[in-house]
This record gives sequence, C-alpha cells and structure tokens, in this order.
Amino acid sequence: MTTPEETDLATWRYGIISRLLHRFDEDDPLENELIRLASHPFLKPDGRSVSFSPETIRKWLYRYRHGGLPALSDAPRKNLGSHTVPNKIAERLFELRKEHPRWTLARMLGQLTQEKLWDMVKPSRATLYRFAKISNLERDPHLNPETPARPFAYQEFGQLWIADFLHGPKIRINRQKRKTYLHAIIDDATRYVVGAGFFPAENTEVLMRELMAAVRTHGRPLRFYTDNGACYASHHLKFVCANLGIHLIHTPPGKPRGRGKIERFFRRVRDQFLDGDTPIAHSLDGMNKAFEEWLGLYHKSVHRSLGISPLQKRLIGKGVCRILPETVDIEPLFRMKRRCRVYLNNTIRLKKKSFEVADVLPGQRIDVWFMPWDVSLVWYGPEMKPAKIVDLHLNAVRR
Repeated sequence: MTTPEETDLATWRYGIISRLLHRFDEDDPLENELIRLASHPFLKPDGRSVSFSPETIRKWLYRYRHGGLPALSDAPRKNLGSHTVPNKIAERLFELRKEHPRWTLARMLGQLTQEKLWDMVKPSRATLYRFAKISNLERDPHLNPETPARPFAYQEFGQLWIADFLHGPKIRINRQKRKTYLHAIIDDATRYVVGAGFFPAENTEVLMRELMAAVRTHGRPLRFYTDNGACYASHHLKFVCANLGIHLIHTPPGKPRGRGKIERFFRRVRDQFLDGDTPIAHSLDGMNKAFEEWLGLYHKSVHRSLGISPLQKRLIGKGVCRILPETVDIEPLFRMKRRCRVYLNNTIRLKKKSFEVADVLPGQRIDVWFMPWDVSLVWYGPEMKPAKIVDLHLNAVRR
C-alpha cells in the first residue's frame, strides 16, 4: 500500500471483517455471520452507502488471513493510464469542463451525445470516466471546499461527553479465553471519566449499561459524541437520547474528528495500565477492580493540557449536567424494545427464555421492553404489562 487511498480502503475493509477474526466455538457458523454482515449497508470513506455479497466478504477474510492488511487493497490495474479516447472527445471534454465547472460527468457525456461526438458504445462509459478522473476533469473541488478540522474544548462539565471502545487483553471467562473491551465515557472539558469498565463484548447492551450508570450519577449531558460503530448507530441509542434530551453526534464517516481526547486517554491506559508491569487479575471482576483503583489515581494526577487534575477541574465549576430527581425511575428510559411473535401456547421467546402473555392472541406480534443485562423482568403491550417467565413445573401442578 503506497498511497493513503489504498491504506484507507484496506483499513475500511478490515473494519468490516474484523469481527470475523476473533470467533469462538459457541458463535454462529461463519456462513451465518457472512449473511448477517451482507444484509447491512456500509458507509465508504467517501460517504457513499454500499452493500456486498457474502462471497465478497469471505474473499476479504481469506485475503487478510494470507496476506495481512496489504492484501485488502485492490491490485493496481494493468491498463492504468492507457485509454482509447479519440482526440475530438478529449478536447471537447476539456472545453466543457472549463465552460461548466459545476456540471457532472454524466451531463457532460450527455452533451457529447447531443453533439454526435459519442455514440454511447465506443469508447465505453467506464473508459470515459477513467479518463476524466486521470485528467482531473471531475467537478471543481474548490466549489465546495471542505471545512478544515479545528481543535476545540468546552468549558463546563457536561457540555460534551465522548464515548468509545478499546480492545483489551484476553482473560479466561467460564473456562474459555475471551477478549475484553474497555468502554469509556469521558467529559470533554474536564477529561473526567464519568464511566468506564472492561466487558466481554462490544455491543449496545454495554453502552446502555454504562450510559445509564453515568446519567444516574452525574446527570444528563448536553451532547453525546460517538463514532459510527454498530452500537452507537443503533436505533436504541437514538431513542434513549431523544427521551433524555441529549444531542447525539456522530463522527463524520471516514473523518475521525474531535476524538483526540479519548484516544489520548486510551493511549494512557495502554501505557500505564495495560503495559504488562501493572498486575491485572485473571478474572473480569478483578480486572475492573484494579482498573477502578488506577482510575482514581488518574483523576488525581495533573493533566498536562489542563494544568490541574481532572478531579480539580471537575470540582471548580458547577457543570451543566441536568440531575434527574431522585423520585424519577431511570430504568424505563433505557429499556430496549423488540418485536416478538406470540406462539400457540401464549408465550414469547426472548434471550433464550420463554415468557407468558396470556391475554394476547397467538400469531400476533407485540412490542416487548426489557433491560439487556436483566431479562427477569419483561414488559409487553401498550399498557406495559409485566410478563412472567414460564414455570413448567408450576404449570404441570396447575394442570
């Protein structure tokens, strides 16, 4: 990979197949994972939405396993730079671009057809598009200049929270080695970490759990800034932020702007906590306990950009977080919603558990609300009725 474009393309493709590289025996078969990935559109670095077949994703996976990241870039065209565009067409294209800098290439080709310079057969449309790209005949980039990125910093605690995941070490969970992920939410103004912990997954459930704990402790921030990961782009997060009145902001596709603060925090975690010298427990609870102790030292250490510690910066001002009243039950604001089918025995299936919904006709589909980390309590229907877990032994006695 000799150009930034090739590197960006290979990195973007790696982001699609990366979840397939760390699979375990209990995961779904690879074929199902490929079909699931192919069913979702992806945003390219230039902002376009594209979809791929399972076979294309499979080829990327095998190319990466055999050749690493460089194998994910496209091989250079053998006929790159060689085109068979007649001089009349080439000269007219240059004239049209000079006369109409805002015209699209399609409109320029249409003009060639009207002037009977091009019969829409030879040279091919693809050849003309390649010629236009090589000859810099695309739309004038100066007409829509890209706004340069500028450094920024908020002044008050709660004006902006930034969230992201960091890939952590592998530990043994239930006798199996599982990869861990550090999820952190950091305040932009104070660099104070309002929520952080290691988890065995990188999904929406972890995000909701951490965000709910942070809101319960510190209140509702004004803005919540994330990347375009699957959990951050979920409808559930948009719904929760709408309920809480939080402005959800996503990083522009392919342009990770404004994420330097949390990236520097993650670098500090790697250099000081995950450096191999700090003793880390071999259990998830032990790792989180050790990380909590390290986080306390981080909050009391002087931050080079602030000149004081994050804790001191946090205590200087009042902040703009809106504290929820103690009488408000915060859990309903974070419940996940799912559409479930009612089976013939008046039950629904959720998270591999069965729940009774006796007053719903079989065959219908109903809305179900639940907390991702605790499915012992489930609510259904517009009245939010509680659903009970099916007790086979009790039902046998009743029968």
